Amino acid sequence: MNAETTLFVLGGSPPSDELLGWRYEDADHRVAVDSGFLAFRHADLNPDVLIGDMDSCGFDESWEVENASLRIIKLSDQDTTDFEKALEWMKKETRTMKLVILGGLGGRSDHFLSNLMSACNHESSVEITFDDEKEWVRRVTEQTPLRLVGRNRAHVSLLPLTPCSKVSTTGLKWNLEEQDLSHDQGSSQSNLAVSDLVTVSCSSGNLFVILQK
Repeated sequence: MNAETTLFVLGGSPPSDELLGWRYEDADHRVAVDSGFLAFRHADLNPDVLIGDMDSCGFDESWEVENASLRIIKLSDQDTTDFEKALEWMKKETRTMKLVILGGLGGRSDHFLSNLMSACNHESSVEITFDDEKEWVRRVTEQTPLRLVGRNRAHVSLLPLTPCSKVSTTGLKWNLEEQDLSHDQGSSQSNLAVSDLVTVSCSSGNLFVILQK
């Protein structure tokens, strides 16, 4: 079974047309999550799927006529966010092992924090990356260690959103060796890459590596 890459575009700070175009070409599935559809329209690109409650994307039924290949999934359940709806769809409908999320950083802080919490609840075998013009955020789990190439001198922070055991790094100014991290046991904020190869791993938990571009 071949692993797939899925692109989500959420309704936070919109990506540049260039970033969206690059991520679009690398994806097997391109999903507009509610108002994330507006970023696709601005870049003159067509997503494969539009999903959400359609309360903030200016939903127009004429889109179904103009974009015959667009699959529209309208879900009005208010007990889950549009991002959670999209994650559930992806789990059922695809073989995704890499998920890239644009429009998930910046914007409203409650949406940003909710997005990270939802990512924590998703299967630990899926590599999850949030990206925008200023920051790059990657979830690290036991099954998805990080190998970061070509970012010497970049500022890097490691934030445990759930307790993380045996966190180890290489290529940072202040490396960790099988150290436990949690909200009350510390983190590694504003570290510095001192090599063109940085690695981060952990034995359990959801560790978010934040890279300043």
